Amino acid sequence: MKKLLTLAVVALAVITMNACKSSDAPDKVAEKFLGHINKKEFAEAKKLATPESSASIDMLESFSKMGGEQTKESKIENMKCETKGDSAACNYTENGEAKKLDLVKKDGKWLVEMKKETPDMKNTTTEPTDTTKKDTTVKK
Repeated sequence: MKKLLTLAVVALAVITMNACKSSDAPDKVAEKFLGHINKKEFAEAKKLATPESSASIDMLESFSKMGGEQTKESKIENMKCETKGDSAACNYTENGEAKKLDLVKKDGKWLVEMKKETPDMKNTTTEPTDTTKKDTTVKK
């Protein structure tokens, strides 16, 4: 009887540890975060993100409120995360388009980290445009 009780306690501990571990894995956090963003649940999304990401989430919320046409919920597929220490890079497809989401581990929890993107300066033209040039086309 004592062995049965010990076995039951060990089995319960293992199940509990695995359940907690899988729900807090980077891929699960990323999927939950993207699900909240898709449903416009921005307050819930912020709970899964770093405090520094708040401004980016606020900006997404503002864009969604500007609105115009309603967009349908995005289809998130193929979530694969690569973990290195306290950071993870999650690659996935959203409506067939490849995307990436970064996560960091803070105080034992995986959180989405949305960094401010810098513009790609390599693809911009540096030639000035002459706005004083007079239109010399002949009109009929």
